[in-house]
This record gives sequence, C-alpha cells and structure tokens, in this order.
Amino acid sequence: MKKTIILLCLVLAGCATVPCESKIPPQVSKVEPAAAMDPKEIDSIIEIFSQAIKNNPDYAGAYYNRAAAYYYKKEFDSSWQDIHKAQDLGMKDDPVVIDLTAKLKKASGREK
Repeated sequence: MKKTIILLCLVLAGCATVPCESKIPPQVSKVEPAAAMDPKEIDSIIEIFSQAIKNNPDYAGAYYNRAAAYYYKKEFDSSWQDIHKAQDLGMKDDPVVIDLTAKLKKASGREK
C-alpha cells in the first residue's frame, strides 16, 4: 500500500512539472461522431476549447479541436477560421489538420 501511494505521488509530481508546450494536444478522431453527438455536447466542446484559447492564444491544438467541433456543427466559416489559425501556429503538416481541411473543402465547397 505504501509503495502504491509513493508511486502515485511520483507520477502526479511528474505530470505537474511537464511544460504545457510538451503536452500532446487532444485530437479529434477521424471517425465521424456527429451523428451520435448531441448538438449541446458540441456546443460544450466549443466552449471548452474557446476557454483554452482564451487562456493560451498560441495553443494550436485547441484551435484545431474547436475547428473540428464547428465542422461537425456545420459552421464552416468558423471552422475555416480556426483551421487556418491552427496551421499558422505550426500544425500545417499535421495529418489530422490535413484530413479535416480536406473534409472542410468538400463540405463547404470552398478551397480556403
């Protein structure tokens, strides 16, 4: 029991010392979850990532994830704005951004 508590404390201490820049941003899966998601859930996701952006305006992963939420909500203009911001912040060559951009082009009928 004592070893478990010590190990847990070490793990938690290690997580607390990892700089934000080295954490992997949350990713939206390539599966199309929109059919199974309640629109209120999508709104909640948008709020969460909007708050993350407010707290750290240079967090590319938050822009990507909010772009994906807007895509599933069919708010393509907002999705385009966020995907461009994620690309500007360094996610231009990220496979999930490339995938979402292709889906966005097809769904919105726009190139940019």
